[in-house]
Amino acid sequence: MWSVRGPCVVLIFHLVAGAAGQELAGGGEENIVRGDNIVPDDSDYDYSHFLPLNDFHVNDFQDDVCDNEICWSSICSGAEDLDNTMQCGCCPNKRPVKLEDIDLTVSCSPSGALVRYNLTDVLGFGLENLTVVISYQMEGEQDSLDSQEVENFDDTEFSWPGLCSGVSYQFCVEVTHADMSKLDEQNMCQACTPHGPPASNPSSLLVSGGLTYLSASWPAVSPQCADLTYQVLLNGVTQDQPTDKTSHMISFLDPGLYNVSVRAENNEGHSTQPLPSTLYTIREITPPVDVQVTHAVSHGSLLAQVRWNKSIDFEEESLTRRGYLLNLYNSGEEDMPALIEEFNWDEMEKTFLFDSSLSWNTKFSLQTFFGNHKSNETELTELFSTALELSPPEPVTVRNVVINDTLAAVIDWVTSVDDGFEGLGVSITLWTKDNSELYSFSVSNPQNTTTVILENDLPWDTMVTLRTSVGDALSQGTEPIKLFSALELPAPANMTVTHTVENDTLTVEVEWEDAIVVD
Repeated sequence: MWSVRGPCVVLIFHLVAGAAGQELAGGGEENIVRGDNIVPDDSDYDYSHFLPLNDFHVNDFQDDVCDNEICWSSICSGAEDLDNTMQCGCCPNKRPVKLEDIDLTVSCSPSGALVRYNLTDVLGFGLENLTVVISYQMEGEQDSLDSQEVENFDDTEFSWPGLCSGVSYQFCVEVTHADMSKLDEQNMCQACTPHGPPASNPSSLLVSGGLTYLSASWPAVSPQCADLTYQVLLNGVTQDQPTDKTSHMISFLDPGLYNVSVRAENNEGHSTQPLPSTLYTIREITPPVDVQVTHAVSHGSLLAQVRWNKSIDFEEESLTRRGYLLNLYNSGEEDMPALIEEFNWDEMEKTFLFDSSLSWNTKFSLQTFFGNHKSNETELTELFSTALELSPPEPVTVRNVVINDTLAAVIDWVTSVDDGFEGLGVSITLWTKDNSELYSFSVSNPQNTTTVILENDLPWDTMVTLRTSVGDALSQGTEPIKLFSALELPAPANMTVTHTVENDTLTVEVEWEDAIVVD
């Protein structure tokens, strides 16, 4: 860079061969010309590429720089020694970054803002320690709502979700580098004001209530704007006035099923996004609470004891019949109870015996009744199946024996249930090697061994699996185990061949010893 370190006056002389006042060829007149052959009075020479130079252009500091296109041209960029180049004397060390260099555009709506930019030109400036930060803030505010440093300079856009309608925002791209000058615009911004209803509705809705009212609550939508309100709807009809809270109670409701929903609103309307909704029933009576099931084994039988507490008190002087209904459901038939038992108002427990009349996967629910009115049912609860976890027997072993000159497989196992009871057993299934079932049979608890004979209807490579059984329920099966084919079949030993001729007939007699070893 060309610079002047102190006050001075620079005089530039142009010496041109030839005498001043010489007659111009063909002109016939004498004109006074300068040493550079330019007529002073009639000159239209363009001096714009020469930067002004005087005592005040001291360029040791980047704050005292000029803004001229020549600085970014090949004239200056190619100069070997800028300190001695008059034309480039006030140029900054690096080309400054300005708004037009990054192609900044912003689009916004209540759903969010999209900031587009392009750093391609800036990356060509050769800037060191380049840092780019994108931020946004409410217009007139000093603090930014959010800022993000650009990690990848190849990125061309960034988005922020959720803006307040009618609020003016400033979206800025701040570019800093090691050779900043006053020509760098540094914080380049564009304003954008979104308009429209809220971009979203609450994400979920929770409803609770009593005999004549319901209370709805929901999470706040984002952003939480000054004009944001919520409107609760029952069966699609607005209820009461909008609220700026995130909960609302509606009273004096008749019993019945209500579709409860909520939507977000502002001064420009309500959100058009799907509404969170839930079905809620206003009822005069409620089902029992604190439902518990406990299990015990007594005299070889499994017992399930069900207990509950009342959830509502009726007037003592009322003579209306009241009590509880216990509904028993078979597995897979939850639409209609298989059996309903009725209990008086003061009865709040019942014991069931596991036997053939009730399946292992039986479920039950409870209701409160008052006259001809019934409460909703409690959630379906397992009656027996939570007493233990059905897991297959383990370990399972198979050993081969010979019984009456017939090969057999003895299967032994250890049950997975500590306390046995009636209805507990083991289901044994025989399979082909292609996983086709041959047949199954059951062994009752506490037996833990059985024998299978190799008969004509069983292939040599028969497999076996075991499952714990409780009534009509089965656990997962064990891994398949070979019944017979695990037995090694060696070649016969000590084989002899004897030939005899009798009546001109040759007879061959082959003898051997069986080498199969069975424990």
